[in-house]
Amino acid sequence: MRPAWAPVSLVCMSFLDAAPRAAESIHLVSWAGWPNFGDELIAARWLRFLAEHRPDAEVWLDVRHPGTVSSLLRGLHPRLHVTDTLFRALDVAEHTADRTVADLVTHLGSPHFDSGLLDLREAGTLHLLGGGYVNGYWPRNDGLVEGMRAAAEISGAKLVATGQGMMPLGAELFEGFDHVGVRDRPSARALGIERGYDDAYLLEDPPAPALDGAEPRELWVCVQSDALDPDAFERLIAWTREQIRALGFPRERVRYVEAIPGNDYAGYERLKDLIAEDGFLPFTAFWRDGFDFGPHQVWLSTRFHHHLVGALHGARGIALNGHGGYYDVKHESLRDLGTRWLLSDGDPSRLHRLEELRRPADFSAICAAKVQEARSIYR
Repeated sequence: MRPAWAPVSLVCMSFLDAAPRAAESIHLVSWAGWPNFGDELIAARWLRFLAEHRPDAEVWLDVRHPGTVSSLLRGLHPRLHVTDTLFRALDVAEHTADRTVADLVTHLGSPHFDSGLLDLREAGTLHLLGGGYVNGYWPRNDGLVEGMRAAAEISGAKLVATGQGMMPLGAELFEGFDHVGVRDRPSARALGIERGYDDAYLLEDPPAPALDGAEPRELWVCVQSDALDPDAFERLIAWTREQIRALGFPRERVRYVEAIPGNDYAGYERLKDLIAEDGFLPFTAFWRDGFDFGPHQVWLSTRFHHHLVGALHGARGIALNGHGGYYDVKHESLRDLGTRWLLSDGDPSRLHRLEELRRPADFSAICAAKVQEARSIYR
């Protein structure tokens, strides 16, 4: 028996012994938590998939703002842990001349978050979730991939990237990855692989095709103020104002929704005289309270995932392009799949009548292909 006076250092102890680790550890990397409807949606899709197919795995979700993500995505997987390990390494590397992300992952020496780096190095799968954030427009995020690659060199983990939008093309081409999926044709050509689909299509029970008889009775609007070409915001606001009038919906049926809080509010401020008095839907309510996309809606939106999910549920719309080489590629990738939404860059000479907007195609085969991709990764 240990004497009461014996120093604790004489007793071997581990504070983790009471909670044995799962046999499988999956480390997801995502830009969820900004927040942004598309990034949160993609993370939610994968967490629900893993809750169904890998409920006993330890799932680490590595994001920029873990507190926000913990609130938005809580309960979606029974063994979810939200961290910011790779994002902290990215910050340190950016502000320290002699440390790279790969160096931090490989050699540690960053005591504030070495524990998280050790968790990263123990994962059996390192998975970069989809989005358009690893490309020439966001070169800083190449460091996330660098860190994943360094961890895999230590552990032998499977390296996975899905639903990537790589345009405009940057330096990162996912060399050494076991699986890479891209969501648009230019990205596929750059890597010499087949075109895949955005991660938001990861639905094992997709919505049924829209009924032809469902007539549009609501207009939903979103014009972002971020990530646009110079002067694009003013051009798109002016065009949207005239397009709302051209579609002829009464004001009480015109509503405005945020995908990124704040960044999208500026558009509402400029258009609110055309929006129903109770017609502003902030991101928090949009996300927490749920939202019923449907074939009764028409959309005018710059946001890619409004386009994707709206069309998936049968809504008609017009996608707005405010950034050539980036947003046009994103929206065209959806039009290629059959959303049948029109695309406008805000040309004031080209407004559209409601009769020009067509019902989207059926996306059940695309959702099935996305599920098959997920199952092939997590056999």
